[in-house]
Amino acid sequence: EMKLIPMKIEPMGLQFLDEKHLLSYVGNIAGECYNSSRDLDACVKRALSCIKRGHHTPFEHVVITLKCTVDRGVSHALVRHRHCAFQQSSTIYQKFDECEFIGEADNISSYKVELYEQAEIQYKRLLNEGYPPSSARDVLPNALATNLIITTNIRQWMYMIQRRCGPGDSDNMHQWCKMVREWFEEHYPQLTLAFDIWYKNHPL
Repeated sequence: EMKLIPMKIEPMGLQFLDEKHLLSYVGNIAGECYNSSRDLDACVKRALSCIKRGHHTPFEHVVITLKCTVDRGVSHALVRHRHCAFQQSSTIYQKFDECEFIGEADNISSYKVELYEQAEIQYKRLLNEGYPPSSARDVLPNALATNLIITTNIRQWMYMIQRRCGPGDSDNMHQWCKMVREWFEEHYPQLTLAFDIWYKNHPL
């Protein structure tokens, strides 16, 4: 039976759990050129000031890893961001006994569900006829769920959630941006707000 699952994200690698120490670390790096104060509060203030002034390179020194369950349409777009490291579940080496597709049962048309079901039937038929997973996957749609592990720096995370929420991207990409943004707002609210203000005043 065809299975629909929601998109989700979960952290896998964090340098800092506490926002104040993250900002202090970045502020300390930003002050290296001028031998500035290493006081914790001074460094926090300096880091936020860097965002306000558009000096975002110090935030490249902090990386965060998130595991994202998305559809393959979203993953195809995200892997174009070259400042990220990616690992992704493979349709070449994996054989799916049960296909999972991204979608919410209440928000997806019966027509799409029917197409997904037919794709899964044809995929399993090809496997049963002896085709390798690398060939059988050709009939699977972009809605197929995939796990995409992304490691990148904070500057790039902030850029992606701003860049990928535009009208040219899909609804599922917009949902991914919203989820990542909400995760950052929950864990690093001052940082996220500061970048929001910067991008509002300097739209992409």
